[in-house]
Amino acid sequence: MTRNEQKRRGPTAGKPILAIATIAATIGLVACGDSSDGTSTDAEESITPAMAIDEIGAVEDGLAAALAAYEKGDADQAEELTSTAYLEHFELVEGPLEEADAELNEHLEELIREELRNAITGGAPVPEVKKLVAEANDGLDEARTALKQQE
Repeated sequence: MTRNEQKRRGPTAGKPILAIATIAATIGLVACGDSSDGTSTDAEESITPAMAIDEIGAVEDGLAAALAAYEKGDADQAEELTSTAYLEHFELVEGPLEEADAELNEHLEELIREELRNAITGGAPVPEVKKLVAEANDGLDEARTALKQQE
């Protein structure tokens, strides 16, 4: 394209194609099930009660490791382990548990995600964190029972 042709077409010549490609890519990402807007992805929807029960074990292991780290004085590691237990494992339990016992699901979600993490990051005494982990474990036992009834 010559300079005169560029002047006639303006500085945005050829840019509509880029805009269209950007819009198409964005639509494609949204269609893939991005759960950042609160909707569940296909993987989250396909979790069975039996799979959720397995994930409960991983949550319990993560909380035990977090408590051990906290007892050793490593609050950063404890918070990271608690977050991982919640985000990578309990999130997978939520769908099936919501169907089995919505109230318990909400309680555990708030307990692990908010109360326990806030206690750890706030420097709560070890017995308080230990009590919250025990409460979470009791709730996870109840969740396991509720999910077994869904199988």
